[in-house]
Amino acid sequence: MPKRSTGCFECRKRKVRCDEGRPECSTCLRRGTKCPGYRPLQSFILHKFEEQNERPSLIKEDDNRYRYANQETQEEPTSADSERGVVEYLQPPGRRSSGAPVLRQVSPIAIERVQHVGELIWLYLPRSDAHTLPPPSALMLTLPQLPATSDVLLAAVDALSAAQLAVANRDYNLVNRSRSLYGTALSKMMSTIQYPDRAVEDETLLATYLLTLYEVFVGITSGHGFFYHVQGLLHLLKQRGPKSFGNRLNMQIFHAIRYNSLSIGYHVRKGSMLDSDEWMAVTAKASKVDPYVGLIDICIRIPRVLERTDKLIAGDAESANQLIEDSLALAAQAKQWFANFEKHGPRYTTVDVNEIAGFSDICPDRTFDTAYNFYAFGAGICYMIYWMSLLILQSNTFKLLLQHRTLEPKDMYLWDREMGSYADSSCRCVPYNCRTDVGYVGRFGSLTPLVVARKYFEAKKMEKEIRWCEKVYENARIPGLYSTPMPMEPLKSMQRLVQHSDRYI
Repeated sequence: MPKRSTGCFECRKRKVRCDEGRPECSTCLRRGTKCPGYRPLQSFILHKFEEQNERPSLIKEDDNRYRYANQETQEEPTSADSERGVVEYLQPPGRRSSGAPVLRQVSPIAIERVQHVGELIWLYLPRSDAHTLPPPSALMLTLPQLPATSDVLLAAVDALSAAQLAVANRDYNLVNRSRSLYGTALSKMMSTIQYPDRAVEDETLLATYLLTLYEVFVGITSGHGFFYHVQGLLHLLKQRGPKSFGNRLNMQIFHAIRYNSLSIGYHVRKGSMLDSDEWMAVTAKASKVDPYVGLIDICIRIPRVLERTDKLIAGDAESANQLIEDSLALAAQAKQWFANFEKHGPRYTTVDVNEIAGFSDICPDRTFDTAYNFYAFGAGICYMIYWMSLLILQSNTFKLLLQHRTLEPKDMYLWDREMGSYADSSCRCVPYNCRTDVGYVGRFGSLTPLVVARKYFEAKKMEKEIRWCEKVYENARIPGLYSTPMPMEPLKSMQRLVQHSDRYI
């Protein structure tokens, strides 16, 4: 099959070379004609089937869906109408509203947004394993199907898409452009949340979540922007209440918020409202069938244990003993989850680290000469969260035992061996999530486990492992984009701020 031209419609019609400039190509500008725009990267195929054998008899791409008609005799569509028309094409036939007009005119802005969303999904998510994505990752697949009626959501999508392209292409100019779009999104967010009914809409929650991802891509606030967006999401959840969640979209948004809240909780050692009984009830049904949800149900309670540890009063033996028992019980639940998860054996094989495509470009250091090659992306995410969370929980419990109980040398050896295995496993699962075709979601998911593992190695004075964690953290996030490396503990100052306050819900 010949390669499909990516030039604008006019240049393709005239069969001349197009420089593919945005929003209008230079060829059309020099000719004094209006550039009609480009076909989106994610094209749409129309299939016609024979009634008898139900096999495709014709495969055709309808370019007219994307062409910007600039005839003077036709009425120019508004931006909102154009974007709504694009979304109608993105939705499956069964989801289109019966009376929705099929617009022939589509604005170049709407076309570019479709292209950028397609590139965002392509670069952010794994190239394969779409059926094994955990809920926060699967949420990104819903973006092309959402109605283009929320200004704040569209602005957040634009900012995040630009940030993804800037990081992928190491484009400093696009970084600055994305920050301008980010400022626009923040302004629209401030306007939206002034209205209570709009503040709690699914689109507003999703827009705020996308802005937290923007902070991970090109944020310059050392993690504070990420923290405040998560804090804002928790405020919106509190306004909505747990009973407002039930459909597929807002449940995926809820799962995504929970993971970000968990990550923040680990950094600042403070629990959130999401570990309360009323909020745990939201995921009670899903946790029975989805291992990822069941694992987060357990892990979401660990930050509260850390908070109780920090607030423990010296000499309060009763509270200390109760905290130790609660910690041991929570660890037992996590280990039972793990036993069920591996009921049919491990969901990975151990391979030489150089067999993980692309990881040697991130870190050629063979401190960990073998790595785990997981059977599916979703399984790898579950393993990584489990090992990281148990390292945090058991390290905290071990310190409590040292302070309030007497441990035999054999017990101390067993505890140290257990924690060392969690740190070692956390590091060996990182290469899989940093491979070439896994997308940025895997890389970003590895950041907190690397921070946690490095803390353990620091306590053990394992310099080689510390340097490995730092190198992978820097290169997996935004290699070569900033001259000053991003700190491995971006929320360290925020931890001091919230340690003795109620600012984190």
